[in-house]
Amino acid sequence: MTRVLWVEDDSEVRLVGASERWARAMEQLRRLAEHERAPVLLAGEPGTGKGRCARLLHASSARAGGPFVAVGVARLPADRLEEELFGVEGCAGGQRAARPGLLELARGGTLFLDEVGALPRDLQPRLAAVLDGAPFCRVSGAGALVADVRVIASTSRDLSGPFGEGELHDDLRRRVGVFVLTLPPLRERDGDVRRLVEYFLERHAAAAGRPCGGITPRALAQLEAYSWPGNVRELRGVVERAHLLGNGAPLDLEHLPPEIGASLRGGSAGGGGRPSPPARGSASLGEAVRRHILAVYAAQGGNVTRTANALGITRVSLRRHLRQYLAGEGRTKGPLGG
Repeated sequence: MTRVLWVEDDSEVRLVGASERWARAMEQLRRLAEHERAPVLLAGEPGTGKGRCARLLHASSARAGGPFVAVGVARLPADRLEEELFGVEGCAGGQRAARPGLLELARGGTLFLDEVGALPRDLQPRLAAVLDGAPFCRVSGAGALVADVRVIASTSRDLSGPFGEGELHDDLRRRVGVFVLTLPPLRERDGDVRRLVEYFLERHAAAAGRPCGGITPRALAQLEAYSWPGNVRELRGVVERAHLLGNGAPLDLEHLPPEIGASLRGGSAGGGGRPSPPARGSASLGEAVRRHILAVYAAQGGNVTRTANALGITRVSLRRHLRQYLAGEGRTKGPLGG
């Protein structure tokens, strides 16, 4: 059974932004990196960069030489979380076998618990005790272990009220909330939309092996006026989609998804000055890109070379997209030909 975790070497983590609110958050993050054992809680709306900040916090600390182990708590079944965190021992083929948990895998480094509030409440006091230095045992194990990790946790919930009410056990709330760093939403980061658009354009153009034509002033103005309910993650998807459709030309209004223009028209009509987010039923940007690529792929008879040429991207970039999309549909597991 696949474990939903990843271990990374983030020596080149980069975060883009120069607005006043973002600069304050990054300065606080820099100071927190100096306290290599203190737990940190990263708070913010989905897509604000909590995962990247966690990796940067690790890479900037004295624990950078150790592993960075991250787990999406909400993506794991509740009945598996105890074994994932603490490890498990058992018998296989007449011999006793052990599988280390996340606390052991992250020894000497950092354990990132994404959406920590999804932890089952019966596990929370035990984890809080471990973070306070208490020994622990693997599930069905006997030997006592001591964790040597820094825990960084994240939450998307609104912290304007008491954090953790009905969500986190008091002991765990006190441990992971020693330092709270709140990341601002993109709509409150003046000037950072332009900086992020330029960065994503350059990065995507380099990865796709095609020129970066920049963006027209009117398209940039529309992006800056949008409210970005999906924050930086949504902006990244918009830029990638627009660059695919623009085929290296400067990005203009026709390359932007229709929901952005519709949202702006709805926002101005409302008189509040703040654009409304897309309707819940609208297709995601990632889905729009997926449909476009698969449509071109089908029109070219499943030929990778002709599809890449039609899209104006490299075969390597196209194969990466196709493996993700087709595997998700259960249509292929092998290499893509053509």
